[in-house]
Amino acid sequence: MMDLLTVKEAAPQLRLSSASVYALCAAKKLRHQRVGVGRGKILIPPDAIIEYLSKGTVKSSEPHPAAFLSAARR
Repeated sequence: MMDLLTVKEAAPQLRLSSASVYALCAAKKLRHQRVGVGRGKILIPPDAIIEYLSKGTVKSSEPHPAAFLSAARR
């Protein structure tokens, strides 16, 4: 079984406050699960952090530097 992270453990990995992590979970932007009685405890799989961060990655619209080299050689 993989080690699930608590909100408090996940927050530093995301460089966010615990309140922000709770907000991401409430907005269903960060994959998580609840365990326990009542509302339960929020647990976050480590790969959910990687998944969340990759979704937010902005790709450059600039062509890759290698494209300039191949164009210059023509």
